[in-house]
Amino acid sequence: MMHRILLVSFILFSLLGTAHAQDGGHFSPAMQPEFQQDIAALPNIPQITLAATLVITEQQASISGNLEVIYTNTSTDTLNEMVFRLYPNYPSYGGQAAISNAQINGTAVTPALDSTASIVSLPLTTPLAPTEQVAVSMDFTSTVFAERAVLYAQYSYLGGNLALPNFFPLLSVYETGLGWWRNIAHPQGDAVYSATADFDVTLTAPANWVLITSGTQIESTDNADQTRTAHYVAPLMRDFALIASPNYQTVNGEQDGISIDVHYFSGGDDAANTTLRFAEEAVRIYNANFGEYPFAELDIVETRTTAGGIEYPGLVVVQSESWNSQELYLEIVTAHEVAHQWWYSLVGNDQTRDPWLDESLAQYSTALYFGEVHGADFEQGFFDSYTDSWQNFRNEHGDMVIGLSPSDYPDGAYFSFVYAKGPLFFKLLADTYGQDALIQALHAYFAAYRYQIATPAALQTVLEQSLSQDLDSLFLEWVGQTN
Repeated sequence: MMHRILLVSFILFSLLGTAHAQDGGHFSPAMQPEFQQDIAALPNIPQITLAATLVITEQQASISGNLEVIYTNTSTDTLNEMVFRLYPNYPSYGGQAAISNAQINGTAVTPALDSTASIVSLPLTTPLAPTEQVAVSMDFTSTVFAERAVLYAQYSYLGGNLALPNFFPLLSVYETGLGWWRNIAHPQGDAVYSATADFDVTLTAPANWVLITSGTQIESTDNADQTRTAHYVAPLMRDFALIASPNYQTVNGEQDGISIDVHYFSGGDDAANTTLRFAEEAVRIYNANFGEYPFAELDIVETRTTAGGIEYPGLVVVQSESWNSQELYLEIVTAHEVAHQWWYSLVGNDQTRDPWLDESLAQYSTALYFGEVHGADFEQGFFDSYTDSWQNFRNEHGDMVIGLSPSDYPDGAYFSFVYAKGPLFFKLLADTYGQDALIQALHAYFAAYRYQIATPAALQTVLEQSLSQDLDSLFLEWVGQTN
């Protein structure tokens, strides 16, 4: 296993920071040319380097390696610890993860784990003042067991298909005045809350396995031991996902200069080409309405997940059952998950606290997609179906606001309120102030919070400024909170 001396890495990073700020360095191929300057505009986001090896047997798959992070304290607080998340240890993930050899600025430290083993705290012997940097390193191993599906099977090894999101210790989010994010509840919905970072990743795996990741592959080398080592860069992304199988085939497309690649299992050619067409249309529509997708590529991947689809930065997965089901459902899933590249990946939020910020907006965006592709009646049909889902649950169980966390909704309520009632909140704004005005407001929201983390208060502020309206009463009635 290859290690670097962290103190040397820290010094080299400081010395090379000017070059990074000027041109984005080797990260540039992962961005569209007109957005490569965005890398230089955000020099203080975490710099994350991963080097790992994937070992696969019939019973399990393990990925082991080293993680290095250069972290700048951009808050106004002085920090006394660094916090990372080991998502495979979540009961809802069903895997295992461990770390060793943790270092801060080249000095060994003893990590502390919480009772779930999913929160790792590393003490800072020298407090980290605002604007100061720290270099963190640790070794890690993450394991997934064959044919074991938990919750959505988002972290799984099923039918020869590996889904390994969040396989490495992922840096938590520090919120000024609140501290490090430590939520461990994941009964439903999404588990991850993370900040935008620059990822530099080297993966070694069996040469006959196809690896699909966030970001862009910039180099690949075949090794004498029947493995292949590939180098990926994923700048300005809030996570790095890995999906793998020896059985993937790929169809390629393009929209607005963005490479769109659809990866699928044997026999799914027709669905793959159909999905590519859906994805290209979705990118075109969301680019025009919300703001341009800045990355060089987008991957759509068939997996064994039990959810219809799951979003990751630069990559979305669609379950095999959706792949081979009726075309309309496949189109719905594709349009929704691609919308998450705008609402989650680029404009981030705490999905465990405010899931409506990305899910309700992705649902609203899906309805807009169908309006542009299939006409106004089709769009209205989506809103009618949302209304039916919400009102049926409300009539039987009572109404709820859309601004709760997933763990606050009883069984069956999460979808009815976040996915059904949520987009109707945006439809109400469109009906009241005009759809064009709302689209312009969402464009302004995207521009203000691209690569950042948004909150309900942030969205309300942008909407009020763009629409020139006081929205306190609407937010209180629908979301349950207001500025």
